[in-house]
Amino acid sequence: MKKSHKSNLEKMQRIDFNQIDSSANSSESEPLILEKSTSLKRRLPKYNSNNNFRMKHHRILIFSSIFVLLLFIHLIIFSNVKMNIKKEVAGWSKNTSRDIADYILPNLNTTLIDSNVCHASEDPLLLLIVVCSSADNFDARQTIRETWGNTSQFNYKLFDKFHGSHNASYLSINHQDWKTYSEQSIDNSSGSSQTLVKFANFRVSVVFLLGISPTEMSDEQQSVINYEHEKYGDIIQENFLDSYNNLTLKSILMLKWVRNNCFDKVKYIMKCDDDTFINVPNLIHILLGGTLPIYKSTISFYDKETIFVTKKKNRLPESKQLLLGYKFCNAKKILDPRSKWYAPNYMFSGTKYPDYLSGTAYVFTVETARSLYNESLSIPLFHLEDVYLTGFVAEKLKLKRTHHPLFFYQFSKDKCSARGMISQHQLPPPEMQELYNFVTNLTINCHTPEKNFLSMKLKLTQRKGCH
Repeated sequence: MKKSHKSNLEKMQRIDFNQIDSSANSSESEPLILEKSTSLKRRLPKYNSNNNFRMKHHRILIFSSIFVLLLFIHLIIFSNVKMNIKKEVAGWSKNTSRDIADYILPNLNTTLIDSNVCHASEDPLLLLIVVCSSADNFDARQTIRETWGNTSQFNYKLFDKFHGSHNASYLSINHQDWKTYSEQSIDNSSGSSQTLVKFANFRVSVVFLLGISPTEMSDEQQSVINYEHEKYGDIIQENFLDSYNNLTLKSILMLKWVRNNCFDKVKYIMKCDDDTFINVPNLIHILLGGTLPIYKSTISFYDKETIFVTKKKNRLPESKQLLLGYKFCNAKKILDPRSKWYAPNYMFSGTKYPDYLSGTAYVFTVETARSLYNESLSIPLFHLEDVYLTGFVAEKLKLKRTHHPLFFYQFSKDKCSARGMISQHQLPPPEMQELYNFVTNLTINCHTPEKNFLSMKLKLTQRKGCH
């Protein structure tokens, strides 16, 4: 914060020589004149223009230094006062209740618009992707519907077309129940399991979770959302003010909806944002116990453990309490009130967060959803959704947060990386469409590294203390 200040420097006094009596009697003899002149010189101070300039310059420096010091102190005080004013999180002041039940209303139906996606078929879904969107983000939702959210086209059948030529550099799926979630009835006598799965499409659905806009919604805007749901059947709207600092409420309402509508109807749930690109074929492969081939453009995303994609230890184990995503470890609380991730002491008094997963995209089982929801009702709300749900609540439940480097919380300029990854973030609709077109263009060959690349000196992260 910069402010310009002007001040007037005090005028420096100057010696006035006009008052000196310099009259001399010209009729007097020369010795008398000389005597008078000598006497006058003794009485007058010595005057030197250079010395006078130095004196003035020295005084200016002193006054300037004092002024700068006072200005600096003023700015510090003013900045602290302003920061103190902002030290409360908008919507969550010190005196605001943070009891989750006050807002979630566990015993009431809070859903304004519902989707029957979990009951559309008697057969269970392998994966339900819940995209957190805002009421006015229609373009983002429509782009997802037309790209990676079109799961009838963008499904596991594409996996072998993406990576089949590199099949020696990754592990195939190993979960034996995959046929339960396949859209086609599989004849066991028609071929091996590994052959058949290459041609399978799995039951995957995408829904969009909305709230109420914090600015007053017009009847016309709500009518558009109603029409959108009538046309696509993929809108879930909950009764809460949809703002950044209310994302924790949004995620818990998602868990509540899943518990009430999808238990025993879905195996995995993914939560993501509406500016996130999801490579659905890759995600299915990971969830069924496979690993992904490494491309030249994805090497830098791996660490010293996950780089060994052909080792069984890097398969995703079958677990009813899965919580999977990009894990942050030893993250420090941000104390700067100007940051959107600022956390005041009255909301969290510690200095370091428990391990948590990036909220841009993470996956959990339906059993994990129920556990997280029930436990959240006893833990005071914290406004940073991913830290709260996958950090504080998961820590209380002693749930393992499984790290996967290919759930990325930003995006890469190298589009080939998206061919070999699970998620990328911060993509507005035009870039989302462009990336999808690139990934699904099978004429583009994204290169894998040389066979001996692991013997080279790779600059890989070593995630110390992050298990």
